[in-house]
Amino acid sequence: MSEVSLLWAVMGGSGLLVFLVGIGLYWQVLRGREAFAALQSCEAQLKQRQAEVYQQDAEIRELKAGLRAEKAHVMQLQRKLEFAYAPTDSSGTHR
Repeated sequence: MSEVSLLWAVMGGSGLLVFLVGIGLYWQVLRGREAFAALQSCEAQLKQRQAEVYQQDAEIRELKAGLRAEKAHVMQLQRKLEFAYAPTDSSGTHR
């Protein structure tokens, strides 16, 4: 093999290697874009879930407050019933 043909073989091999590295880099860029798009989608889903959880927490707090108010109302009505049915003495006053 002459030096010129060896030089062309080395240059061709180097060119092929550069081409393959370029294809690999392009493939990595595409995968990076896909990963970034998936990450953005996951981030949007996470924000949506966080908003739902916040809304549910607010609803739970509201329901608990309503339950406390209803319990207080029931206790007040029970006291009124106890007072209404309490025995009275001969003067008509409650004991």
